[in-house]
Parts: sequence; structure tokens; C-alpha cells
Amino acid sequence: MKIGLLGGSFDPPHNTHIAVAAGMCHFRRLDRVDLLVTGQSPHAEGKSNHADVQHRLAMAHLAVEGRKSLGVEDIETRRKGPSYTIDTIRALKQANPGTSYEFIIGSDMLANLPTWREIGKLLQMVDFVTVVRSAGLSPGVFDDLRAKLGEDETDRLGANVVRIMSLPDISSTQIRAAAAAGESIAEWVPPAVRAYIHAHRLYR
Repeated sequence: MKIGLLGGSFDPPHNTHIAVAAGMCHFRRLDRVDLLVTGQSPHAEGKSNHADVQHRLAMAHLAVEGRKSLGVEDIETRRKGPSYTIDTIRALKQANPGTSYEFIIGSDMLANLPTWREIGKLLQMVDFVTVVRSAGLSPGVFDDLRAKLGEDETDRLGANVVRIMSLPDISSTQIRAAAAAGESIAEWVPPAVRAYIHAHRLYR
């Protein structure tokens, strides 16, 4: 079985998250893509989530409801302290020895990969797949990666780039701001997520 992992706080999950997950499942020929809901991310220092973890998990489940190719992975929400991807992949591989994983990242995260914990081992354990939108990649990003990660690993990263040109330009930040102002968020999130936000008065 081949599973893609799309990590994020999903605070809240929105239509672009779903479009990326569904698109990657198709382009990479995966059996499923799971929304990997973060607990405390080591890459978001000084930031806190706006909705509690149980709300973010509930919204993630609602966002993928009825989509057989999408799921939710909660392993990081059950871990205290910062969640490192190397620990997550090790735990998932141990629990599911017959499953291979691909870790899906946005192009904005590509340049930061050398700072990830045990990145050398991590790149050997899982394929990283980079989603590139219409703006493209930062100039020289692969030259920098080659100097820090080496030729072979950088070539693998370069071979696993997927360009999705028509993604909606949505951010969780603008959704939270609109919800706080009492404005409509219907065009940005799945209906079940919108109903959940309103029912629990999140981001108010």
C-alpha cells in the first residue's frame, strides 16, 4: 500500500488542502493521502494553534468525509511536545510494515529541508514530493540543496516535483479572520467544516 502524508495544523482545513491531497493521490498513483494533523510543530516556533487539537482533528475528518482516497492521520496529535517527522515516519513504518509513505510538502518548505531533524536518514526512509504552484520554485533552491544534502538526494527531490497550476489561493489565516469578523467562509471550506466552525463558534 502507498500512502501520502500531507502535514499541517489544518486550522481550519480548506478547499486547497483537499485539492492538493486529491491531486497528489492521482498524480502519484497513491492508494490514499492522509491529512497528517500536527500537534506542536517544531517548524512553527513561537506560533500556537487557534483551535484546540480535538477541533482540528474533527474538522479534518469532516473535510475528507465521503472521499475514499483521503483520510486523517492523528499520530502527531497523540504525542507530547514538538513532533518531528523522523519520529512520525519511524512509528508509522513500524506499525505498518507493508506500507510505503510519501511526504507531501509545499515548495516554500523545500529550502528548509536541511534543517529538519535527521534529514539524511529521513530522506532514505521516505520520498518527499514537492507541490509547486504557478509561482514556481525559488531560483537556486536546488543548488543550495545540493551543497547541503548532496547530489543523489537532491536529484531525488528534483525528480519528485509535481506542478498543480490551478489551485485556489486560500489560507487558513484569511479564513480565521473572516470567521472572526462574521463574514462568509462558504467558498473556502467544505460545507461540513463551515457548519462545524459556526456550531462551535471557532475563531470568534
